[in-house]
Amino acid sequence: MLNPAISIIVPVFNAAQYLQECLDSILSQSFNDFELILIDDGSTDNSLSICQSYERRDSRIKTISGPNQGVSAARNKGLNVACGEWITFVDADDCFLHDALQTLYNRAMCTGADLVLANALRLKDGNLNKILSLSNEVLFNVICSIKHFALWGYLFNGQIIRQNRLKFIEGLAYSEDRIFIYQISMFCKTIAYCVTPVYVYRINDNSACASPDGVRKACHHIDAAYYLKQFALTYQLTNKSIYRCLRKQSWHVMELGMYFFVAMKMSSHNNNIVLTKYKERFGNGLCLITRYYVILLHNFIKYQRRKIIRFKR
Repeated sequence: MLNPAISIIVPVFNAAQYLQECLDSILSQSFNDFELILIDDGSTDNSLSICQSYERRDSRIKTISGPNQGVSAARNKGLNVACGEWITFVDADDCFLHDALQTLYNRAMCTGADLVLANALRLKDGNLNKILSLSNEVLFNVICSIKHFALWGYLFNGQIIRQNRLKFIEGLAYSEDRIFIYQISMFCKTIAYCVTPVYVYRINDNSACASPDGVRKACHHIDAAYYLKQFALTYQLTNKSIYRCLRKQSWHVMELGMYFFVAMKMSSHNNNIVLTKYKERFGNGLCLITRYYVILLHNFIKYQRRKIIRFKR
């Protein structure tokens, strides 16, 4: 049997509420030369049984199950068995639009690109209320400027991933996708962009982005900022432009972490957890964390001033 054109990897954890919608959106694609790899990451609901029932119905589907190790480990398990020429990822509570795979594949074929990215729609409270749009054809320095960074609507060259043994950083729950995309983009000669939305990203109470756990978010963002800084240092002497882009992203990720650190009402115990994580990654000097306190305070004051001005008017 020939290898499929596209491998679709779906990490699954307690996603029974939306999983069928996700799988149906994949199986109803106009493009059908794909394999679907479902990685159940120790779900405690009936997600695994749903995956297995779909696997029995369609020979293109593989189900892998194991103990809970996090989304990065689940995606890596999928990468280990994926044999498609191209690889894409879907979260179990999201879905594809009907012609998503055909759109991405056609763009890859007509441009000869190593990586294709497209727009996505964001679904919240039943409404498609925001288009996550990018600009024009992109290269690495433009990728570094993207604020909505996730795996939504990406088609990756599988050979590049396999040859360079690219993996997600396991144990990292936030910005792990950002780091993976930076890593693979370093090996891509051409990156193509498609204006057509292909993906629907769902905001719900159980999603990582909606999680109220400020301590966990802050610590994971500090870890991600550290990995980005280390990644940047490998280009400090060879490519100043890439080095500056990566350092800028390290600061941006740290800013996100500090947002959760400052904005959430944490106890002194939780504050100590975050500070310990910061010192573990960046040493005793608190210049970074102090800078973000100042930035956040400055932005808060500006916001309050705008509210006062609007009220006076």
